[in-house]
Amino acid sequence: MILRHYQRQAVDQVRAVIDRRPILAAPTGSGKTFMAVALVNELNLPTLWLAHRKELIDQAADHLRELGLWAGRIQAGYATAPLAGVQVASVQTLVRRAMPRVGLIVIDECHHCTSTSYGKILEHYPETPAVGLTATPFRLDGRGLGDVFGEIVIAAYTDDLCEAGYLHAPRVFAGQAPDLRGAKMKMGDYSLKDLAERTNRSELTGDIVAMWKAKSAGRRTVVFAVNVKHSRQIVSEFQAAGIAAEHLDGKTPRVEREGVLDRLRTGRTQVVSNCMVLTEGWDLPALETAVIARPTASLNLHLQMIGRIMRACEGKNGAMVLDHAGNHHVHGLVTRRIAYSLDGKVAGESDPLGLRRCRACLLLFSPSLDCCPDCGWKPEAAPGRELPTTSPEGLAEFAEDFAYRAEVWRLIEAEREAMGFKPGWSLYRFQERFGEWPTAVDGELVDTAHATRDQKRAVYFDLVQRASEHGYKPGWAAHKYRDRFGVWPRGFVTDVKRERIKARWRA
Repeated sequence: MILRHYQRQAVDQVRAVIDRRPILAAPTGSGKTFMAVALVNELNLPTLWLAHRKELIDQAADHLRELGLWAGRIQAGYATAPLAGVQVASVQTLVRRAMPRVGLIVIDECHHCTSTSYGKILEHYPETPAVGLTATPFRLDGRGLGDVFGEIVIAAYTDDLCEAGYLHAPRVFAGQAPDLRGAKMKMGDYSLKDLAERTNRSELTGDIVAMWKAKSAGRRTVVFAVNVKHSRQIVSEFQAAGIAAEHLDGKTPRVEREGVLDRLRTGRTQVVSNCMVLTEGWDLPALETAVIARPTASLNLHLQMIGRIMRACEGKNGAMVLDHAGNHHVHGLVTRRIAYSLDGKVAGESDPLGLRRCRACLLLFSPSLDCCPDCGWKPEAAPGRELPTTSPEGLAEFAEDFAYRAEVWRLIEAEREAMGFKPGWSLYRFQERFGEWPTAVDGELVDTAHATRDQKRAVYFDLVQRASEHGYKPGWAAHKYRDRFGVWPRGFVTDVKRERIKARWRA
């Protein structure tokens, strides 16, 4: 087994902390399974390899056999091989059977391991060393895995592997995103029912096909949809445009699914749309484009979806993402470095996203660049201010038009409402992104440079109310108003005070 430099280093680091239940974290396409097989081979212990999906079980068993290790399977429909050195087990099957005697546990896609089934298995092996494998070392809701694991070993970062040529850094184009304000949250993500109501509309599905034809025509593509109805609607739109497209979901028979993926592999099918089937355990290195039609509040799912297209292979000319869900405005590019931790902190929540959107071609790119690398569009400085420069930390403030900021504000507000956070959360998130505080009234961002008189009055009323609630001095609201609009409030100050008096009297 010939390991790359970062793989060799990671295996050695895991061995050094094996008694602390480490997570081996590495991006999709970095060779996590290969590194874990090397670890199993070197430790030479009876091993239990756990996975929650058939595709992951198949993948692990194939890798082990290719490298000369005897792997048995604990899975419904397969004969047991109790003398095999490695037992690749379906979690759903093993939890109902007798546990084998092992000296090492490997947990594939370990961000799922907080479920009851995994808990029962791990309780049976309290002293057995265990290693988790994942590209996303945090739960689907972004929180840490410290109640199961004690260490994170980062084999490599995505940007390093892209620079080395092992992965492709995708170009990301951001299309029209649905308005998700008011959508509910369920199990760490938006309610599928609410998502379906906001996304399965003809103007959005039509926009998906139009952007694909403009940016990615002829490239092998995977589409991530909200549900079966949404996925089938997208496929119908592609087919109506004369593009070979097919649909997959969890109930698609195995033989039919293999046929669909084989046609995508050979190029007979150009587009395959799915809902929560191809996010993990499926690899097609030649895949070039991901269409994101499924909004998600989960950074984990965001990274898993885009990771499908990033593998490098012979003849492949880069990777592309067409984001119609607004996910990049919430989670950022997959190449940004995230400060992972095992505590309860939400991963990536406070990390600057570092994104600018080209108004000409819709490409998302780093604000440290002075122009769009795809079409050459160059942002103009806003009147009376210079464009921000890159800071010593390599980060830069956003410089975008009001329409872009308003779109991001809607996405931040949707995430806040879904998570049940207080209104102030959105203010801080916006300030982290753009380097300045937002001016908003009734949930809508106000363009302070072109605000109407009614909007200015509403802003001043809101400031006066906040001053009263917090016990600030009378002049606080006027000074805050001047900070935002550049002038003192006038023309409606008396009316606002009267309105406040009437409101207090009615209360």
